[in-house]
Order: sequence, then structure tokens, then C-alpha cells
Amino acid sequence: MPSPITLRINGETTIAYIVRFKPSHTEGPPDGGHSDCILPGGAPVGYFGTDAVGGKGIVFSYATYLTQRRHYVTLANARTEPCISTMLVLDVGRRRAEAFRDAWLSMRAKTDGFTIAGNNCSTHASRACYAAGLISTHEVDGIDTPNNLYDQIVSESPAAWKSYSGYLDFKPIGSGADPLMLPYAVTLDATVVPTIGGPRGGGGSTL
Repeated sequence: MPSPITLRINGETTIAYIVRFKPSHTEGPPDGGHSDCILPGGAPVGYFGTDAVGGKGIVFSYATYLTQRRHYVTLANARTEPCISTMLVLDVGRRRAEAFRDAWLSMRAKTDGFTIAGNNCSTHASRACYAAGLISTHEVDGIDTPNNLYDQIVSESPAAWKSYSGYLDFKPIGSGADPLMLPYAVTLDATVVPTIGGPRGGGGSTL
């Protein structure tokens, strides 16, 4: 049976891609969902607009999630919402993990607005995935949606992946000036049995 899982997000080599409100590896989110990522070390990160359909862009870190999307980073709020997240966890090696984090740091330093189509949360997550070599182009196949990017990573990633679904919780370990550089304890209250897959679309069996 599914149970709470402590996710080991290695500080040097492990990253993750998250689709919010996606019930499982094989099901898409009912209303499009939202793309977020986990940096090496466990920091949550994502791209948002300042209003529902556009406006300025902003990169969320843990502190921003706590004030504006608590159900994305705290277990109690995730259960109450409810917000099931499905994520791909990948051990990509140090060079790719650093490129993934650096892409997010660059997007935070210079945002480029937000539009619901073509320049949204998935668009920006895809840029980090491309920088890390997880996908072959810097754009999402087809329409920029969280689930399309998820499927593209499964098909194209050179690294094996594990897919987990459930309610997520993040807790920073220690303190520091930059929340994207801190290590975090990442826990998942699993709602389905995890799935594993090999590089470039291989595998897809339950653990």
C-alpha cells in the first residue's frame, strides 16, 4: 500500500519535475495543472504570473509558496485543498543538475512576463529541462501544458526516472539568504504506488 515516503533529493545530482493536481503517472490534471520543479538539494521552484492570465512573471521560492500557495509545500494544506502532485525524480549527475539550477537562477534574475499560452509555467520549466539535457528542444511538444512537458521528459530524458504521486511537504534544513540554495527535507504522502522508467521512454513499471 502507498505510504509516506522521504524523497532523497541529493544536493548534487538529483532534480524533479512536478505537475500539480495530476492524480497519477498515467492520468492528466483535470484543469491543466501547474508546473513546478525541485532543485538539487530539495528547494521547490516555479514560475507564475502576477494575475490569472498574464502580467509580470515571478519565480516562486519556498517563502513565496508559503504566503501564496501553501498547499504546494505543506502537507496539511495539500491534504485540505486537496492537491495531489505527481513528480518525476531523476538522478542526472552533477553537471546536468547544476545546469538545471542555474537556468532557474537566471530566470529569477531576469523574468520575461507571463502569458497563459506560450509563456507560462510549463514554458519556463521546459527551459530548465532543456538546459539540463532532459528534453531535446527548449520548447514543449505541442501546446505548453504541464502534462505535455511531463510526457516529453518521460520520452526523451537520458536519465532513468521515478514517478511519485501524493501530497508534498517541504521543510528547509538550516537557514540562509537564498531559499533556492538551501537543502530541504522533502516528504510525500503517497496516494498511488510509484512507477519507474528507463531512459528515453523505457520501462514504466510499478515499484
